[in-house]
Amino acid sequence: MDHQEIKTYSLAERSDFSPDFSIKRMEEAYSVASVRKPVPHRHDYYAIYYIIEGTGKHTVDFTEYEIEGRQLYFLLPGQMHKLEFASEPKGFIVSYSEHFLISNAIPDHLINDIYLFNDYGQSPPLPIHESSAAVYQNLFEQMELFSASLEKYTHDAVGALVKLLLIQSNNHCSLKKEENPQLLETTNHLLRSFKQLLNKHYVEHHMVNDYADMLAVTPDYLNKTVKSITGKSAKDHIQSKLITEAKRWLLFTNQSNKELAFSLGFEESAHFNNFFKKNTGMTPTEFKTTALQS
Repeated sequence: MDHQEIKTYSLAERSDFSPDFSIKRMEEAYSVASVRKPVPHRHDYYAIYYIIEGTGKHTVDFTEYEIEGRQLYFLLPGQMHKLEFASEPKGFIVSYSEHFLISNAIPDHLINDIYLFNDYGQSPPLPIHESSAAVYQNLFEQMELFSASLEKYTHDAVGALVKLLLIQSNNHCSLKKEENPQLLETTNHLLRSFKQLLNKHYVEHHMVNDYADMLAVTPDYLNKTVKSITGKSAKDHIQSKLITEAKRWLLFTNQSNKELAFSLGFEESAHFNNFFKKNTGMTPTEFKTTALQS
């Protein structure tokens, strides 16, 4: 397998309702996928997987999660993932584009503040308690109903339902924050600003001091604040971002280790190799060889 075989799916080729939105039953997707071995792939759109029933494994950007009933997974465009079901699942797959968010006036903070969409580090599922299951079931069924309708304003209705789903997940996330320290409070502007800066500047800035200066706080305060909400320090987030980007580049490009090191802001390839091995237990070459053989 080389980087060209890690397929990126577009939403336009998967949706009958709109080039910007799709909803499918998980049973339907499973029946198609069951005839071939699951392989890692990416999407150029946002995706929400609501698993009502099923068992197996879900790998998201090199982290593996056990599939159980009543779980929500949130994926950003460009994330690599692989679903492997050990039993026939039931649930829904909702997909939508950036344009869908804009055209339905769904604000950025409903993506950024919920902190369920993570483009690096870990993307754990949101467990849905039995008492909330009927609410989620109804939201997905209403989306399915409107997306099959030829009546006026169906697109507006679907947009409103997606927005409501994100709000419901946000509220559910907030209720669960003590049980899952990785689910973050929506009002924490420092953390949101830090993550935005990290996504923008991770190549040129590898130190907590750099981000603390941009945010006008001390490095110690930034580390402690981020860790109190996420369970990981700002330094851990910086390293996770660099490692995830490095893994993506190793799989999806043909750059040499030296070229990759410079692309990620390392002055010496040996420094990059040591950093990668310290955080993964493998050299970049060993990781790429192992990943492409799996």
